Amino acid sequence: MPGSSRKTSMNVSVVIVTYNSQDCIAACVASVLTQTGVTFEIIVVDNASADGTLARLKTLDVKTIASPENLGFGRGCNLGFAQATGRYVYLLNPDAYLVGNSSLADLCQAMDDHSAWGMAGTMVCDADGKIESEPQVQYPGQRHVSRDFSKLPGRIAWVIGASMFVRSDIYRELGGFDPDFFLYGEETDFCLRLRELGYEIGYVPEVTLRHIGGASSHGVDPYVVSVRKQKGILNFRRKHYAPEDVDYLTRRDLNRARFRALANSLLGLLQPAHSRAWEKSRRYRGIWETSRAFLSRTDRTP
Repeated sequence: MPGSSRKTSMNVSVVIVTYNSQDCIAACVASVLTQTGVTFEIIVVDNASADGTLARLKTLDVKTIASPENLGFGRGCNLGFAQATGRYVYLLNPDAYLVGNSSLADLCQAMDDHSAWGMAGTMVCDADGKIESEPQVQYPGQRHVSRDFSKLPGRIAWVIGASMFVRSDIYRELGGFDPDFFLYGEETDFCLRLRELGYEIGYVPEVTLRHIGGASSHGVDPYVVSVRKQKGILNFRRKHYAPEDVDYLTRRDLNRARFRALANSLLGLLQPAHSRAWEKSRRYRGIWETSRAFLSRTDRTP
């Protein structure tokens, strides 16, 4: 493996989880293979892709783990981590690529310089170079809940899962991602649990990731995507917020989504040229119906 050596300890295990990623995985892997100054390995977990992802992976210099089922992002990362040997694990989206060849070395140096950090995020930009995501200082809906987060270490609450650089011993201490999360919300839960263990989350803006985005949801019905996202949000709230706060936030989601779903449906009927109105309507309907189903269950499971 380029950048790695059997005679030295492994610095970084890069774990990538793919699902129907044949069009983007080669560029992602190529950006890792150019890295210098560190030893690394690349582990790709394929979540039962139905396209040519597995065939493409056979042409790349990576270790491939083929899952017989779609495990989702978090469980896929856990499967890859089980094979990792690096003292750091870098979780990287397949629809993204690193800019520059010192990214991994810079991340290692930043973590070595900040012993209080359990993990770090990077600059994440879109395909045009515009900032897509920055570290968040609050959890979803935090200002509406009774829980006090002020005693948690560090200022950063969570970073996007497309680019997460974690100390392997801390990943192991956390038990990895919670398998109850399928595709959305898992990184927020992971970051909160890491801080609850007493570690800070760092940020290394010198390292830039270009995130094309949407590889796992390309061509998927917007209703299905929004249902998955809302289930992740509800799962996070149920796990970390008081029941009365969960109910309040979910009812607020339901009412807002219902209004927007109906408004966009009406717009689509009155002005057919607004083709995205129907797409938006289905997206909001997914939030509306998922929230309604959640509130109807006495055990409050998404």
